[in-house]
Amino acid sequence: MLKLDFLNVGDGDAILVRDDAADFVMLVDTGRPHIEFTKGSRRTSVINHLMRERIDHINLLVLTHLHFDHIGGTLPVLRHIPVRRLLAVTLPPEGAPWIDSSVSEEKTIVGLCDALNLYSDIVSAARENGTLCETANPTAERLTPQLTMLPVLPEEALIHRQKKQFDAIFRGEPLSEDVLYAVSKERNISSMRLRLTYAGRTVLLTGDSYAAYWENDPEEPCDILKVPHHGDEKSMTQKLLDRLRPEYAVISCENAESPKKERPAQHVLEMLLQCVPHVLCTENRAFHHYPASTQIAVRLEIHPDGSIHHRV
Repeated sequence: MLKLDFLNVGDGDAILVRDDAADFVMLVDTGRPHIEFTKGSRRTSVINHLMRERIDHINLLVLTHLHFDHIGGTLPVLRHIPVRRLLAVTLPPEGAPWIDSSVSEEKTIVGLCDALNLYSDIVSAARENGTLCETANPTAERLTPQLTMLPVLPEEALIHRQKKQFDAIFRGEPLSEDVLYAVSKERNISSMRLRLTYAGRTVLLTGDSYAAYWENDPEEPCDILKVPHHGDEKSMTQKLLDRLRPEYAVISCENAESPKKERPAQHVLEMLLQCVPHVLCTENRAFHHYPASTQIAVRLEIHPDGSIHHRV
């Protein structure tokens, strides 16, 4: 049986994947560095959930892209649980120096520099622990006798451009504010997507890749979809949803209402409810025809016969 825990880390992503028969544990993203707990919420940190589930090893840790709500909880995991392998789109240069984020007053640029510093610390800590750190290849890999993973990478030109600019930042080379702002804003569309197959079923984990960026890709239908970018207005288009046709859609979001970030966006939620038999949120405020809820995790199970079960 394959267990999928979409963790309630508030405004962020973390997905625990387990093939119990093969004693295989995979973690995709790790949420934020600090979880803001609010009244009535059941949010949890990744490390707390792993300890609660008595996870004593991680075979594969995948970081989809460099935003704090996806990589922020990684260091505590590395400190407490052996991780055999780490997979990402790009890796920082070995021995990368600390980046001075005061080079700009632009919030997005400061955030990029801070995220690169954290990522460098993550990869350094992983290597010190003996974790094999690799860049992903867009080829299918059999992880267990029944579980296969296919990384879907962003455009090659984007990967090369991003790697070149990230390395230049680490080296302290002067880059214009326009270049720094642009490379920061490309982090979401540079997300690695993962297509997992098990017992004839397909799980699509999408990071924060905006739907418009890949709606024309030759993406095949899936059974379980992790909705990208927390279900906001950029997360899904009707064109892409018509092609994916999932049976389950999971949105990782928080129940706080914000005028800047509508997650999930009401029109996206309505689109999903019209097209997907089962729409689940890790946490959400109340909508018309969709009640508010909060839980530690959304758990889906794929059984060896291919049946999918939602466990509460």
